[in-house]
Amino acid sequence: MKFTCDRNALNEAINTVSKAASAKSTIPALEGILIEIYEEDIVHFSAYDLSVSISYEMEARDTERGSVILSSKLFGEIIRKLPSCPVTVEIDDKTFLTTIEGGNSHFTITGMDTENFPELPDVLSEDGIVLTYSDFKTMVRQTIFAVSITDLKPILTGVLFELNKEAGNVSAVAVDNFRLAIRKVPFCQVNGNFNKVVIPSRALNEMVKILPDSEEDTLEISNSKNFVAFRFGNVKLVSRLLEGEFLDYKAALPKDYKFRVEVNVREFAQVIERAALMANSTIISPIRCDFDFDRIEITTASNIGKFNDTVMTAPFSEKMVIGFNYKYMLAALAACDDEEIVIELQSNLAPIILKAKDKDDYLFLVLPLRMKE
Repeated sequence: MKFTCDRNALNEAINTVSKAASAKSTIPALEGILIEIYEEDIVHFSAYDLSVSISYEMEARDTERGSVILSSKLFGEIIRKLPSCPVTVEIDDKTFLTTIEGGNSHFTITGMDTENFPELPDVLSEDGIVLTYSDFKTMVRQTIFAVSITDLKPILTGVLFELNKEAGNVSAVAVDNFRLAIRKVPFCQVNGNFNKVVIPSRALNEMVKILPDSEEDTLEISNSKNFVAFRFGNVKLVSRLLEGEFLDYKAALPKDYKFRVEVNVREFAQVIERAALMANSTIISPIRCDFDFDRIEITTASNIGKFNDTVMTAPFSEKMVIGFNYKYMLAALAACDDEEIVIELQSNLAPIILKAKDKDDYLFLVLPLRMKE
């Protein structure tokens, strides 16, 4: 096996697939990158940790067919240290001894037999949706902060993707025991039937990392019973889906509200950040908000000290005192792209709803904390 290519192109291929290689495994092959040449002038790179697989196709020259597994960490470090120049990789098909040459540098490393590499998962179904890169990144960024970080309910460690053909959009939903995030984006295309799926947060994070910055280019997402596949350009990521019954999040949303308050996102967040300085890091110290007709009085007190400040708002019709965990509120506010949002309140024990002022594309829910008298 042999190929020659540009060092920068090879480095990009390695950096992309290595995100799916195991950092440490009892199966050495899972810590490696599978490199295959079975068609002229095309090199295939793959990594798979039994949860997520990433595959990458790259053009090369002077190719000779064959396959090998190379250590993801070592191979990646070697290529990163080489100068920007043509690189030649040649593998002995019997011993898997691999030589890497670039500029005046010459490395010889030991590869592994590809028989040790597990079969890569794939999604053969043509059912799927097409989204722009930017819309996909936005919907992940504005929901993934709300996934559960514990394994008590594994299904909640992922994000629900749900298609609404009639509305022309796809919803991403994340929820844990204290908050909920919903983001809707328009789809570019629907192929067949896209089933409701729950995608692990890790797979979504990896996709965001490897997707280029583009407003117009598109990503295809297809699913089968157990897997979801993301395809763009010469890259494919396949992840196992989470199994189980996702929370009936629609039932958790308040059906009505008592009053609404329009707030400046940046100003509100900055005041809460200041209040957080007085919150105890080991004991939950609620941030107290007094909604008072045309202002929000924000206070907190702990064994560290006390804080109070005021945010002026457009006039509203009620008064209410409500408390919340500042970390959850700040995460929701950080996910907002608008300058102003609407806060909807029903009672001091009902969920706090944050939503867009003039549109219906995102919604955040934060559960309140009981305030001491």
